[in-house]
Amino acid sequence: MPELPEVQTVINGLTQKVLGKEIKEIIKLRPGTVIWQNPVTSLGNINSISRRGKYILIQTSKDLILVIHLRMTGKLIFETDLAKTSDHARAELVFSDNTKLIFNDVRAFGKIQIVKINEEIEAFQKLGLEPLSDEFDAQYLKNKLKNRKAPIKNILLDQRVISGLGNIYVAEILFRSKIDPRVPGNRLKKKQLESIVSETKTVLKEAIKHNGTTISDFRSVENKTGDFQNFLNVYHKEYCKCGHRIKRIKQAGRSTYYCPVCQK
Repeated sequence: MPELPEVQTVINGLTQKVLGKEIKEIIKLRPGTVIWQNPVTSLGNINSISRRGKYILIQTSKDLILVIHLRMTGKLIFETDLAKTSDHARAELVFSDNTKLIFNDVRAFGKIQIVKINEEIEAFQKLGLEPLSDEFDAQYLKNKLKNRKAPIKNILLDQRVISGLGNIYVAEILFRSKIDPRVPGNRLKKKQLESIVSETKTVLKEAIKHNGTTISDFRSVENKTGDFQNFLNVYHKEYCKCGHRIKRIKQAGRSTYYCPVCQK
């Protein structure tokens, strides 16, 4: 699933390619992909493109917001030829200048929900802080962890605690923080919390700079891969830079990669 850096990479590409364009129509190619309770004739021009957690928000001049969740395999591909499509196209946003965005999704879990600008988005009600915000600090994390006995890796994946993180970046953050992913959250000391916060911001910014991580499916709006996989220390690695073999375990049904020497 695309995580915060991949979603931000998509947004950066969309801003360059489609900001200001008029959405002429949305073509629904698969039932259930586009959710729109009260369709209107015109969607208007794209005024802004932003992010909340792993969600892409496209706001239009008609006071509408397209809430896009890429899920596991969703991609937005910019295309200048209206005749071209893709093997797993689920919807298309067609612009008045005869360009389009293809919503491509192999597993078909992704969604495009269209809501009014003042309408509450249910999925956002329980999301935690944005990790790149000033509000995300050691004190916030301490408050969230004080009664949590679950492993710190599982807690950092909880979108109610921090929005936007996933398996790849949590593994990298904990490695750089030298913290065992199995340690209960309520046992972490102040310096460890400060390290998690600091490394979270650093890792995410580095990943965005390198256009995200492509392990299998992620692509930018120009259908290009990211590069941050070349800078990962533990995720999908066999050996740590210290020379010790990376250990892989299961936590809450997901693979966890860590170095048992560096992360004690």
